[in-house]
Amino acid sequence: MLSTTLVVSLTSVSAPASAAPEEDAGTSNPIFLTGPNEGAPEAVAVNYLRANPVQHGVNAADLSDLAVASMYTSRHNGVTHVNLAQRHQNLEVFGATATVNLARDGSVVFVGDSLVADLAEKASGAASLDAVEAVEAAAEALDLADPKSPRVMSRAGGAAQRTVISGSGISEQPIPAKLGWQPTDDGLRLAWQLVIDDSSDPHLWNVAVDAQTGELLDSDDWTSHDHPKDLAATLGRPEQHAATTAADIEIPTVLPRNQVVDGSSYRVFEFPKNDANEGPRNLVTNPAEGTASPYGWHDTDGVPGPEYTITRGNNAHAYTDRDANNQVDPGSSPDGGPGLTFDFPADLDEHPQTYRDAAVVNQFYWCNIVHDLTYGYGFDEPSGNFQVNNYGRGGVGGDDVMCEAHDGSGQNNANFSTPAMDGGRPRMQMFLWPGNQFGLPNAVTVGSGAGAATYQAEYARFTPAPTRAGFAGDLALVNDGVGATGDGCTAYSMPAGAIAVLDRSSSCNYYTQVSNAEQAGAAAVVVVNNVAGAPVVMNGSMNPAVGIPAVMVSQADGNAIKAALPSAGRVHRNLDRPAMRDASFRAETIFHEYGHGVSLRLTGGPTVNCLTGNEQMGEGWSDFLAIVSLINPSIDNPEGPRGYGQYALFQDSRTGDGFRPRPYSRNMDIQPFTYDSIKTGGWLDGTSLAAPHGIGHGWAAVLWDMTWDLIDRHGFNPNVYDAWNTGGNNLALQLVMDGLKMQGCGPGFVTGRNAIIAADAALTGGENACSLWASFARRGLGYSAVQGTTGRDDNSEAFDTHPSCRGDFLNRTGMNTLDAGDAAPMQFQLASNRGLDILASNSPYSRLVDCDTLQTVNPSGPITPRPTPVKAVNPGNSKMSANANGRYNYVWKTDPAWAGTCREFVLTLDNGFQYRTYFKFVG
Repeated sequence: MLSTTLVVSLTSVSAPASAAPEEDAGTSNPIFLTGPNEGAPEAVAVNYLRANPVQHGVNAADLSDLAVASMYTSRHNGVTHVNLAQRHQNLEVFGATATVNLARDGSVVFVGDSLVADLAEKASGAASLDAVEAVEAAAEALDLADPKSPRVMSRAGGAAQRTVISGSGISEQPIPAKLGWQPTDDGLRLAWQLVIDDSSDPHLWNVAVDAQTGELLDSDDWTSHDHPKDLAATLGRPEQHAATTAADIEIPTVLPRNQVVDGSSYRVFEFPKNDANEGPRNLVTNPAEGTASPYGWHDTDGVPGPEYTITRGNNAHAYTDRDANNQVDPGSSPDGGPGLTFDFPADLDEHPQTYRDAAVVNQFYWCNIVHDLTYGYGFDEPSGNFQVNNYGRGGVGGDDVMCEAHDGSGQNNANFSTPAMDGGRPRMQMFLWPGNQFGLPNAVTVGSGAGAATYQAEYARFTPAPTRAGFAGDLALVNDGVGATGDGCTAYSMPAGAIAVLDRSSSCNYYTQVSNAEQAGAAAVVVVNNVAGAPVVMNGSMNPAVGIPAVMVSQADGNAIKAALPSAGRVHRNLDRPAMRDASFRAETIFHEYGHGVSLRLTGGPTVNCLTGNEQMGEGWSDFLAIVSLINPSIDNPEGPRGYGQYALFQDSRTGDGFRPRPYSRNMDIQPFTYDSIKTGGWLDGTSLAAPHGIGHGWAAVLWDMTWDLIDRHGFNPNVYDAWNTGGNNLALQLVMDGLKMQGCGPGFVTGRNAIIAADAALTGGENACSLWASFARRGLGYSAVQGTTGRDDNSEAFDTHPSCRGDFLNRTGMNTLDAGDAAPMQFQLASNRGLDILASNSPYSRLVDCDTLQTVNPSGPITPRPTPVKAVNPGNSKMSANANGRYNYVWKTDPAWAGTCREFVLTLDNGFQYRTYFKFVG
């Protein structure tokens, strides 16, 4: 009975505390919010909410109009997820939803909601603007270009006036629009909701425009990516821990049990190898998983035999988009031929543009791996996964992932855009990492002997890359005889095989300049910047492709080059620094970005994107999916550092910070995050964790601890394709995926915690409840933690476990007084002698508390690190002992320096159950 009351109690934090009494209490399951219910799931869900409005912060009238937005059943646990949309006057209240989760017998397991109270009193506004005018207002508010001749492509009847507007030069896709109610600080306003796929930048905007005034009421970017200012501090950050060389790493074989034998093969960094830091690429055969991809990765029609022999199929289409036009660069999806053999060379000491095909194949392989793996944990067709053909298994098809390598819209980054509705194609964009902290990637060498000089240069996305050997020729100034001297905007002639030196110009684009030089017979192009400062990366069309490399030097260096002429020269890779890095060769980045699509589609169901608020944990779930899926005990130690992003930062191993504020580790000296660290000024040295990435890294830190605690209990399975009950890491993946489905819209850390514990209740009957509570409590997400809103500054951390998961030491109740430095016998009674190997990792420990409130507080104020757990030690060579009747004795040696302070002593068993008490130390 230890775990049977946990979920009922935990939901009092942020969800209904209980259901109405059952007529036959003997048939109810106390793990869930109610006993069994008969009827259609949607009716059970609506009736439950209407019977419990107060627990959800609303009144009965607010629940009078609930519409089913989506509903599906998870096969592995039988839970039906009913996602309800709140409406008023036949119009949707944007972002106001409830996710009601029902067990096989109709019992209500868990409810997550973002419902809005007092609809009738708060609603105001009228529809003075039509949909086209709303698009124009949104474009102005978002600082987009003026829409060009917007026109209505379709319009439906009904109160919502659903309309589709042409892209109008501001959106890559037609713009859907609908009327509804937008919650604001001043109440509900009638608004147009629009989705704009920004043509000028990698943004997928979901915006609400006041239907009466045109004011922008809300905007949400459905493209998840790092912000350059957040990444800037990490570029060039040195490695902080000893690196592990690839030769020292053992790579386990991870293949699905149900392989699709289609003869396909791919030369890649094989699962679970993350990148080149962990060894070379190798040829992987038949990697598709037969349940998730029953006809392999190159099928779309559901009949044996591939429809594509290129890097395209049911789950993903991989290619490059170097000119950033969101279209496939010609010929950039490599062809594996009839045998589906994708074996392409890659010299990582050259620029990534020299091994385009290998990079695209690696990205295609990993996009499919993530599809197949997450499918096994419940991200399937009914829940909104990404597939062209859903094979009659539910959901909406037509939404394979556009996996874009070498994307020209940026660098030092990656992103993922997820349309809200199932059936909308997501886009993954992987960028190059130039590594300019080491100097510019290219160089121009002029002359020889005493007058020789080498000048650093930037690269061009649309041309072949300079190689180590380089492209040699006589340097020749361009003069086309028209307009500005040296711009090369008009056709001209020059000695065959020369290196054209020309000036950046506003009269024509880079593509025209380089094309003209190629037509004139040049072997390479050096563009001289026309303004002071560093040279820039050059963009240009990929169709038709140019065949010679181009680089740019600064204005000052260009003037020096011109002064040295006539001279021979060479355009080459800068050999004084490492070659650029390619995000398409980083498995954890692909996992991370794809993970945004997973968390967005599963949270609130496959018809909305509703991870909102500063406390939202999308970045944390993405890191979790990556680092847990790629766990390798050869290099991962729960008490050591596990960073994220090292390869892109030119670091040599997984250790160190990588992109994140601190590496992941169960050792709180390495990763000191606790719940209150999300507050403004609550991080190290009074800084603030960036939203969303820094805050998300805190959630991932909690889940990393949870995963290793489950591994300690259930063991590690190197094959994450196996079932959830075959290893603690498999179980962690399953519980997090199930929690995403259960938590509802707008979750914060406490709601996310509750959903994971409820997921375990539905999956195992609560077998792991105490282990989960112990993991969360250690990071400040204990039973008494308060979430508040999803803002970052109204939460309160707590380090207590659930009351059902704790007991008292024998003869140690209340506050105990002890001389600091003395030994304290800590005794507890079990039903029988279970041996001595019964303690959880890092157990027992003590932690500083306030002597009056008994709360874990920081004497220096609300700044990380909080007082961290101090592992307990025994005096001398003694150890914990137990008698035949199951009475255990742990003798704790205290520290003389603790005089005048108070501490909580916590002993955790291997099942998560804890014994706790307090000590006041005197001198």
